[in-house]
Amino acid sequence: MTLFKLNQHNSIWALLCGILLLSGCATPNPSVPDDFEANFQKRDYQAKAYIIPRANEAFAHRIELVRQAKSSIDMTYFSWNGDTLGLSLLNEISKAADRGVKVRLTLDDLLVFNDKWLADIDKHPNVQIRIFNPFNSRKMGWAGRAFDFQIHQQKLDNRLHEKYFNIDHQQMILGGRNIGDEYFGYSKAANFYDLDVLFSGDVIAPFAVNYERQWHSEHLVPIAELIQVKKDINDTRYFTKAFNKATKKHAEIIADIEHTINTMPAAQWIDVTVSPVFDSLKKMENRLPYFRQRAEIAIQDELANAKEAVISTPYIVPTDGDFSVISKLTKQGAKVQLVTNSSASNDSLFIPAYYEEHRKTLLDMGVDIFEYKDTAKNDDHFYHGDTYYHNKTIILDSRVSYVGSSNFDPRSDFINVEFGLFVHSAAFAEKLHHYLFAQQSSLYWQVSKNAEGEIEWQSQQEVLKSNPNYGSWHKLPDWVFKKMDGESEL
Repeated sequence: MTLFKLNQHNSIWALLCGILLLSGCATPNPSVPDDFEANFQKRDYQAKAYIIPRANEAFAHRIELVRQAKSSIDMTYFSWNGDTLGLSLLNEISKAADRGVKVRLTLDDLLVFNDKWLADIDKHPNVQIRIFNPFNSRKMGWAGRAFDFQIHQQKLDNRLHEKYFNIDHQQMILGGRNIGDEYFGYSKAANFYDLDVLFSGDVIAPFAVNYERQWHSEHLVPIAELIQVKKDINDTRYFTKAFNKATKKHAEIIADIEHTINTMPAAQWIDVTVSPVFDSLKKMENRLPYFRQRAEIAIQDELANAKEAVISTPYIVPTDGDFSVISKLTKQGAKVQLVTNSSASNDSLFIPAYYEEHRKTLLDMGVDIFEYKDTAKNDDHFYHGDTYYHNKTIILDSRVSYVGSSNFDPRSDFINVEFGLFVHSAAFAEKLHHYLFAQQSSLYWQVSKNAEGEIEWQSQQEVLKSNPNYGSWHKLPDWVFKKMDGESEL
């Protein structure tokens, strides 16, 4: 997720950061040494993997795992909403802590303000919540955050983007979802089409090591030092009030979650070999692309010999004007399919302004583009409002797949802290391809250039020669956003 998202969380943040960009606060990407990360060596682990097929089941599995937890729960998320699902999962976690389960939760600070409902849970003797790279401003809302960011941008620009859910070091969930109604199809306003994968086996160990490294780093601060609540551990008035209000108001959601837990099928595990890739916290100091470089090294042979590639990302943004991996693939004759948001479906205020030009560049490179419709209706969503594409994955030659937190954009490369893994399995790749394209006709526009060189959007028998639901009224704001020259921050 980029800093500039146009949704209920941070549309104001997007506008305020736009003002900062107008004042010249975009930071250029650093030069990368030729021998950068030359000594990196990937390691392979054995695992079992299960692509969770439906959004509601992705949340139901989390609840079920927490209820089964015996010793520990470790979690990292970019955001955790104080809505029905966010509060319900915290309630289950609190119950697990009551049973003696040790709980640790790491959260990025971008969307944590003076959230006393969250600090209440931290008072439990078996729960610890720590905040990554906290802002100085906490009680002044987005205006305070924007002012804070303008003064301390070099420090505050780095955000923790990982999504990690580890139960008893026996099973973990990785993917693109944060915790909140809209990530699991339960928001009436807008939902994300996203991906989660359940893993078990030896691969959990290196992710646990990465978690420990972060947990004990200087970049994490206990939430109790940032948000003040009553010290009485039995006084959880803020959480209790918020939880009771949300569950009473949305009883139909709670009922559907319990129904899903009781009726969802057992996990159909696939035996896989996986290669984890982790970022370095040194990125906080030098903004170098540790994760990106390590990831490319991990699959350098597969990239060099690829004949087909599916690249799925919500935000397609070049690095310093260059789509280096896509360019490499197309030049060697590989068939490249890109799945991303359309201009109208994109939840970013800024990216469509740049993508309007990049679309033509990508088509000229020979890329087959599938754009997510702004009218798409995912059949696994409980409510149907606006829907945004949020899947982050790669499939190479139907054999190697990527699962993780990283978008394929400069922010993930140079600024955010990311992780992911490559799954070596034809069976897994087939399941992942089905997950992305099973609803192709109803979810995507296929974008191409006709014989006259004009761009067309096609879905079944419908063919359009103008950008669907993205009209002339966008030209002025798009022009303004491009003048900001802030693509390195996206």
